[in-house]
Amino acid sequence: MFGLMLVNSDRRVRYLNHKARQLLLPPHSQEVGSWDCCELICHRLGPVVDGCLSELAVAAEGELPEVRMDVESERLETAAWVTVSHLSPGSDLLFHLRPGRTGDRRRRTDPTWTGEASSSERAELRISTLGKVEVEGDGPINGSWLEQRPGQLLKYLICERRRVVTSDQAVEALWAQAGIDEGRSRLRYTVHALRERLEPDRAHRSTGRYVVARRGGYVFDTNRVWLDVDEFEREAAAGLAAFDQSQYRQATEHLANALRLYRGDFLSDDPYAEWAHEERERLRGMAAKALRSQARIEIVEGRLEAAAQHTRRLADLEPFDNDVHRLLIEICLRSGRRSEAHRRYSRFRRRMNTVFDCEPDFDLGAVERQIGGPAPSDADLSPAAGRA
Repeated sequence: MFGLMLVNSDRRVRYLNHKARQLLLPPHSQEVGSWDCCELICHRLGPVVDGCLSELAVAAEGELPEVRMDVESERLETAAWVTVSHLSPGSDLLFHLRPGRTGDRRRRTDPTWTGEASSSERAELRISTLGKVEVEGDGPINGSWLEQRPGQLLKYLICERRRVVTSDQAVEALWAQAGIDEGRSRLRYTVHALRERLEPDRAHRSTGRYVVARRGGYVFDTNRVWLDVDEFEREAAAGLAAFDQSQYRQATEHLANALRLYRGDFLSDDPYAEWAHEERERLRGMAAKALRSQARIEIVEGRLEAAAQHTRRLADLEPFDNDVHRLLIEICLRSGRRSEAHRRYSRFRRRMNTVFDCEPDFDLGAVERQIGGPAPSDADLSPAAGRA
């Protein structure tokens, strides 16, 4: 999970999500507005950054590159990679905190301080996991190996990318039927084969850049990798934070970026992998929140066709959600597409009867009568409504 912090033009903190509170605030502290960005972040950076990150972001008129910040308190010892950007010119600043590792001595700043390549262009490896898995290095390195043991290990490590996976955990997830000794032997061979796939020019017996051995297990080091799933989370979290702050134009920009990346469910070509289920559902839920928020923005701004497109996609993600299907039917009726509204209601009713032996909790006739009333108002766009 990523930390998000909104700071106004006076450098005062306006908003912290749950993860940012965990990382930045002292225990039992509840007052957000009493802090400024320097107290919570800039002073923790030490000599690596000269000045206030908010002021640097304003001067740069764009996103600052990541810098690493160590976080030490009574509760935890960890690190975070911090970047700052405008939600829009002259607006609040969004601080984004990506989980890091203590003791990481990589270069703390990035060539983008001088306007060089973007993070995705600098990545040595690009991996798409939302929908069909695709891997690119200097060129595409896809192939049947992605369906074999090395590919399965890669997908598993990406799924568990924020923690070290012990050898026994990997064996249990991927080769549960093998004995301990056989499983560990398979894992060692598969790690070697995966490193050969990802780093064909790797020197003999050298350590891997991506699949890193650590504390009796392995971790997938994403520092040199662009992952669509991390970019999706970052854009979705920024969009939802802007939506919560009623900054709808900025929310639309970030949510649109996130939804372009969400080409399908996480590791959709491995639908029966039990170890991927929890992460797949978490990301699906985030995509659903993004679609719901985007649709409500479009409704209030009178763009019903765009709202219908987002809500159709949301209905595919949430096939049994009464509120979602009622909203889509209402949009169809308001757009004059009465036949589509009736078809969708009939299909939804059959689905609920077949799967749950129950009726929808709304009646089509009642929705049609409601359409004769006032159009949706700004109340429909409230953060509470967006999370309904």
